[in-house]
Amino acid sequence: MNSSALKFVGFLDTYYAYDFNRPQDLERSFTTQPARHNEANINLAYVGANYDNDKIRSNLILQYGTAVTKNTVDEPNVGATSGPDKNKLFQEAYIGKRLNENMWLDAGIYLGHIGMESWISKNNFTYTRSLMLDYVPYYSTGLRLTTKHSEKTQTQLHLMNGWQNVSENNQDKALGFQITHQLNDKITFAYNNFAGNEKRSSLDQSRLRTYNDFIFYFTFSEKWKFNYSVDIGTQGKSQGNGSDLWWATAGVLRYQFLPDQAIAFRAEYYNDRHQACVQTKSQYGFVVSGFSTNYDYEFEKNFLWRTEYRIFNSEDPIYPKKVGTSKTNSLLVSSFSFSF
Repeated sequence: MNSSALKFVGFLDTYYAYDFNRPQDLERSFTTQPARHNEANINLAYVGANYDNDKIRSNLILQYGTAVTKNTVDEPNVGATSGPDKNKLFQEAYIGKRLNENMWLDAGIYLGHIGMESWISKNNFTYTRSLMLDYVPYYSTGLRLTTKHSEKTQTQLHLMNGWQNVSENNQDKALGFQITHQLNDKITFAYNNFAGNEKRSSLDQSRLRTYNDFIFYFTFSEKWKFNYSVDIGTQGKSQGNGSDLWWATAGVLRYQFLPDQAIAFRAEYYNDRHQACVQTKSQYGFVVSGFSTNYDYEFEKNFLWRTEYRIFNSEDPIYPKKVGTSKTNSLLVSSFSFSF
């Protein structure tokens, strides 16, 4: 084995979050991160190794944290070897083979291909993820074929077990596609999709789900960057024929005003009135607008302090309070993260 091809990696994201609704059980609703109110905790910690000798590559990453628990709660529990307790351990566990100079085939568990933000907080403009990211797969299990067509264009084809699951919840497989294209020096466009038979709830029969994700990355200068995304999903109705539609959009502006400091602002909107993806059991479903502001201070290249204030406004009183529920929810969170 070529030891120079082997690298060890790690990441630790600690946080303190205060939810101004003060949920009684300390669990924050309708988000994966940060998950807990009024306590210091671990959002995400991982350690692992990656290997790449230009012919074979592999990632094996073990993870822990409140975000991991929240993100894997819907893992199918069918049989003795499936379920959240068994599948949440691995962030990535795949092996890949180079097929030719411009093509790789990977197999196993890998990070999801949909969305403008990453599962890893330090890679994003804001500490928390947009609503649209919390409701698309952060991880997938299956096969991934990546092809580099030119210096500006790359595509991926995916054959997956389903919508964010390691274990199967039915006997059908799902398909996914991605294309990224650099339009010019300042703009990159990405399109991601998904199509597969998925359940709306644990009691539901499988119905066709489709998802389309359109992203624009703008780099105006070294200091100013802007990401914008709009997503549209459809899900077969639980009863009868036809499909329900949901959609979401978000824009994030980042300003690097000093080499070690930056601020970011986000506006977002999520409309799942038919509860095709997000279950609220309320009259108007999950129809939420939001805004957040974020401050970053980079002590070292691998040591980052982030603080964010975020507010949501819903058509229904869906957010738990210490007593009752509310149409609004606001959050203040501060985080230290370290990576190697």
